[in-house]
Amino acid sequence: MPAIAFADSSDPGGLSGSSPSSSSVGGSPKSPQVGQFRLAPARKSTHPETTKKTPSASARRDVGGPQRSTAAAGQPTTGADASQPQSSQVASVAVPSSSAPAPATTGVTTAATTTPTLATAERTVSAQASVPTPAGMFAAILHLFGIPNRPIAVPTLTSILELFRRNLEQTRSSTSAANPTTQVSATTTTINVKDYGAVGDGVTDDSAAIKAAEAALTSGETLYFPPGNYRFAQQNPSGNAAIFLDGLSNVTVEFAPGAQLLMDNLDANGLGTSYGIRVEGAASNITILNPTIDWTTRPSARSFGDGISVLGYPSDSAPPAGWTGSTGEVSNISIINARVVNSPQAGVVVMGASDVTVTNLTVIGSLADGLHFNADRRVTVNGLYAENTGDDGLAFVTYYDPTQPWTYGPTDGPFNEPGLGEWNNGGSTATNITVVGGQADGVRVQGGYDISISHVTVSGKDFGIQVNSSISTGAGDWTSLASRNVTISDVTIDGTGTGIVLGTHNIDGTEDPMWWDFSGVVINGVTITNSNNWSVAVETPATETSKFAGVTLSNIYAVSNGDPTGGGDGGMLLASLQNSVIDNVKLVSDHAASIYLFGASQIRSELSVDELPSSNLTVDNLELDGPGLILIQDIAGVKFGTVTSSDADGAGVELYRVKDASFDNIVVNLPGRGDGAGYGVRLLQVDGIDIAAVKVTMDDHVGSSFLALELSGGNPTQYIAGSDVHVDKVTFVSDLGDMGSPIGIQGGPYGPVDWYIDASWLYEGETDPQQQSASYGDISPL
Repeated sequence: MPAIAFADSSDPGGLSGSSPSSSSVGGSPKSPQVGQFRLAPARKSTHPETTKKTPSASARRDVGGPQRSTAAAGQPTTGADASQPQSSQVASVAVPSSSAPAPATTGVTTAATTTPTLATAERTVSAQASVPTPAGMFAAILHLFGIPNRPIAVPTLTSILELFRRNLEQTRSSTSAANPTTQVSATTTTINVKDYGAVGDGVTDDSAAIKAAEAALTSGETLYFPPGNYRFAQQNPSGNAAIFLDGLSNVTVEFAPGAQLLMDNLDANGLGTSYGIRVEGAASNITILNPTIDWTTRPSARSFGDGISVLGYPSDSAPPAGWTGSTGEVSNISIINARVVNSPQAGVVVMGASDVTVTNLTVIGSLADGLHFNADRRVTVNGLYAENTGDDGLAFVTYYDPTQPWTYGPTDGPFNEPGLGEWNNGGSTATNITVVGGQADGVRVQGGYDISISHVTVSGKDFGIQVNSSISTGAGDWTSLASRNVTISDVTIDGTGTGIVLGTHNIDGTEDPMWWDFSGVVINGVTITNSNNWSVAVETPATETSKFAGVTLSNIYAVSNGDPTGGGDGGMLLASLQNSVIDNVKLVSDHAASIYLFGASQIRSELSVDELPSSNLTVDNLELDGPGLILIQDIAGVKFGTVTSSDADGAGVELYRVKDASFDNIVVNLPGRGDGAGYGVRLLQVDGIDIAAVKVTMDDHVGSSFLALELSGGNPTQYIAGSDVHVDKVTFVSDLGDMGSPIGIQGGPYGPVDWYIDASWLYEGETDPQQQSASYGDISPL
């Protein structure tokens, strides 16, 4: 990042050698010149939303796939009735609608730590059916004939039970492929793909057999894949999927252990031509159990085809006139123990559905997101492993448009919402998330409401966690509101470009707060290591009006060692924050990585210090351990608890153009490690500053000069050194010999007014150290 430029503060009546120190963002401190600075433009995300050109017909949405072919079998032939009422939308941002309670779910219920398996290679009863024991059946028959259930001779009982066992086994046996039949139990019918000619040897094209079995499937039944490798080679199949579930309910698609669907249907250019599994229409209580969906050849480019795609419509009312895509509610969808490899688009994408559960999902090498939710509600994720995905590992994303509910066209998602409410992925939780390698974000939330994400590990991505809003300015951009009520906690991030990104894209802070007010967004309990650019960054347009409001950053610990090549040097850029809380945030570094707390992304040079607007921040336990600087700049209205700096090359803590700020404690340990001027605390052009205590501890090292506290920086073109400045107690202890007062004050016409400082110091390098003290200022302490 370009250096922060300061104008010369030299003044004949000023303090000799007290010109303000410099802080070059992303570099080592230099002699400051008061003036404007510009932050490097925020790096544009590599997600499809910000980098894709206008999508082609084969990849015209973020992750969910293109418009289905109008000739595809199973496609709805009629759209929503124009006479039906249009869906009502939550238009208010200030008062988001509450999420409806999750209904009781019927169907498969699986504990988070349970791995469903098949008891036999083929079966007729789904996971929700209760299988009567042979002994129980025998007792029922005795009761039917009026025979008491009393003990009988063991050989007779054994023979009868064996007869029942053989009869049960016969119901599990496959019939000939030439004359397939469905096997019926008391509660569930099973469609076995081998009964329809599937071979499962990994060589034979099983496309026709799989589609025949799919065609035979009706509501209340199970589509079953015994162990085997089922090759699907048909391009552009009916329903645009190897398995297409349209308008079905109470259905299970079940893969036995060792069963996998081999997608071998890329076109001549190596591009995808279908989904693995697609669910749409009025669909409820759908379970996809233990599937492995593997594209046998990695696609040549991001193109059509998610591993599993679910399309509903985000409304409890009928879709508006013109919508010709999926109609009817899609709800109670369970995806359990799924594995997707090399999908041309996302591993799993769900759009416009309610009450979705994803358990133990593995996605490897998808060319888009690993797991993507758009305009859903009440989603539960427990267990995601995403490796080398071409886009985000996990994304909760809903776009914005006040009138248009679909993003590309009236046949498919993704969807827009006119405000924030339950269809912004509201009422959702995700836990036990691991994302390794690939591009874009580990986890991204955009246009989200009421979402909780926890127990996250991210490594090797461009960004670890990103929460952002955006206004589209052209092809490749997306429009999303600022998220509300989102909690991300218990996160470990390693080896990313930037660890945490809070961003507003094309939003300069002059717009409606719905674009920059992230009230209720909490990021807590994060460990960040080895970031190449910033450990934490608030990235907003480089304007004097930029805003990012309502966020809490707490319990964040970052370590930046080595030699980062990004402009942030592994430091923290906390710019433009308003109405926010920063608590227990620490950076440890072996190089000059700094913590910057700025009122806006660009210095507000048109405003005098006493005109700065309040940011209304609360900051406590902000700490830097390393050669860098804690720079608090161009900001007003901040209440600080404790701020700590250790081992700074130059100044430990510096306030430049700061108004109406209070501090409980500023602690500076061993500042001035370099060869130049060293400072404990610098106060430069400040107004309305109250500091209860400053403690500076030094050894016997000294560069060219040293001051425990300096109040200066006044000049004729900007502002005086300080006004209404109160420092109740400065304590300085050094191993040096007596060097006189460690307090430096600018004199002359641009020196401070209405100020006082009480100080005491001890030079322990003296033969007979003596505590010394003095009071400074033009007013008496209160």
